[in-house]
Amino acid sequence: MLRGLFLWHPVFEKPPEGAFLSPYIIDWIKANHISVFALQLSDIILIYLEAIILNFILTANSIFVRNSFIPAMVFITLSSLFGEWIEGSAQTIAQFFLLLSMMNLFAITGKETSRESIFYTSLFLSIGSLFYFPVALFLLVIITGLLLRSLSFADLILILIGFILPYYFIGVGIYYFGNLQDYLYFLEMHFYINTKFAIDISLMQELMLLYLLILVIYGYMSLQQDREFKIVKHRRLVLIVLGYFVISALAGPFISGSKLLYMQLIVLPATIFVSKIFNAEKLKFYHHILYLVLFFGSLAFELDYLNIVHW
Repeated sequence: MLRGLFLWHPVFEKPPEGAFLSPYIIDWIKANHISVFALQLSDIILIYLEAIILNFILTANSIFVRNSFIPAMVFITLSSLFGEWIEGSAQTIAQFFLLLSMMNLFAITGKETSRESIFYTSLFLSIGSLFYFPVALFLLVIITGLLLRSLSFADLILILIGFILPYYFIGVGIYYFGNLQDYLYFLEMHFYINTKFAIDISLMQELMLLYLLILVIYGYMSLQQDREFKIVKHRRLVLIVLGYFVISALAGPFISGSKLLYMQLIVLPATIFVSKIFNAEKLKFYHHILYLVLFFGSLAFELDYLNIVHW
């Protein structure tokens, strides 16, 4: 329902300048005369596909004792929290590769370390950063988390190679086309830190993000109190995901471009913890209230974004 309204008012967000593939995406859309409706519909389909994959990851790895489609429902709801998050954008593609990176991360068990999974965790993250570079923040969390698990120096090198590889081959190709200077400038801009602490989010949006943060904390505490979760082999990796959520939130004010669009990246890790709140055999009355606040809050922000109502 929330995303269906955007098919009547389709919107496509121009890829951010910080994404290497931005000009190529725009040129491809213009050259093939892709309609805004088709882009919006593709974005909706991709979100539902991501929801199914995330639900599979969490249930297959027994993060929750009770298997259900609650994580998928929560993911779709959170990804529709603001109108800016629903519009078609390249960030949804970046989020898809971030999800694939997390899937390989969960394939690394506590008993046996798969170097293939380590490599693909970093590689998929690198591909996602080509569409929206800030997803690369997850690389810092991966390195920190895996090093704490006493992985070898070779594993660290494997992580770095997996991330650098796509950029290396792109650089080689650009070198032969004679545009290496532009490519080096692009890389330099990625390491530029925006020192201006600025937030371009309205008060109501800040309150909703604060509410989401409270739900994440509540969900994390619920996971910690779950006896079954304490024996899950991936509990340390869940903490890595929590670390990504924290770092992403703290880095938000220093990211160039729209801060609200950037905060869309917290949806994926937030879903894991918020899902724990609603993934119970018998939901209590306050559980319904907590979810209804999310749902009707999303609806209100969407209607306001589409200029259907103002508040």
